[in-house]
Amino acid sequence: MAAVTACPACGENEELRGEPSDGDIKVTCLTCGAQWMRGGLRCASCGGQDIVHRPQAMTRHSRGTQLSIIGWRELPLCRSCDAEALHSSISQNIPVPSDYVAACLGAAQRPAAPAAPQSQEAPSPAPADSREVPPNAPARKDTVPKAPEPGAAGKAAAPRSRPQAAGPKAARPPSMVPTVRQAIAAFMTEASSQADATAMLLLGTHLGSHNRLTVLDEDGAPERLADWCLGHWNDGSDRSQRALDTVRRAVDFWGARGWLTSDPAAGLR
Repeated sequence: MAAVTACPACGENEELRGEPSDGDIKVTCLTCGAQWMRGGLRCASCGGQDIVHRPQAMTRHSRGTQLSIIGWRELPLCRSCDAEALHSSISQNIPVPSDYVAACLGAAQRPAAPAAPQSQEAPSPAPADSREVPPNAPARKDTVPKAPEPGAAGKAAAPRSRPQAAGPKAARPPSMVPTVRQAIAAFMTEASSQADATAMLLLGTHLGSHNRLTVLDEDGAPERLADWCLGHWNDGSDRSQRALDTVRRAVDFWGARGWLTSDPAAGLR
């Protein structure tokens, strides 16, 4: 595969720095901080280099619920990890769906739930006191429950075993959390036209597009985010208020999807 001469995260092709690493060249984008090997893109899920680029529309809600295409990009897909989406795009000669997040870029791929085994219906157990009844025998009338035997009331009933309380939920593994770039793309797809796209672009560059969104769950993240935001938008203007509101809405959006376990925008509320 030909060497990558532009940043796969932001498209920068000049502000790049290379250094030797394990017989290859590690390239660092000085604009957004992304890193990759010059030998070619590698799948973030399996580390393979069998990558195919397919077109994907970049969309946003420009007016209310109206979804508009604002541009196109070449989305890298791994032949192994993105096999289903790649096969559909190539076989039908269509772009990759705009809401598809590639595993090649480190998207969380949830394993499909295994189908429940189909078990044959077991015959219902016969009553304890059932007896064979001849076909012509009259219907039984002793349906009234029998009176308890003397002394049975004094016997203590065997205590029912209580179901064990479910343990605490296991923490979401880091691989299930999207990258900053993917999380911003998901938010902008769902956000209304009131969202400030420039603020999201600056936030993605500040956090590092290829970093996991868990960077906002680290210790001190709320203070760092508040200092950075107020360093950009602290003049009280409508433009600043819109940018800060967009950051708060994005954090709420990510938290509602379980991608964040804390509130990194606490210092902005």
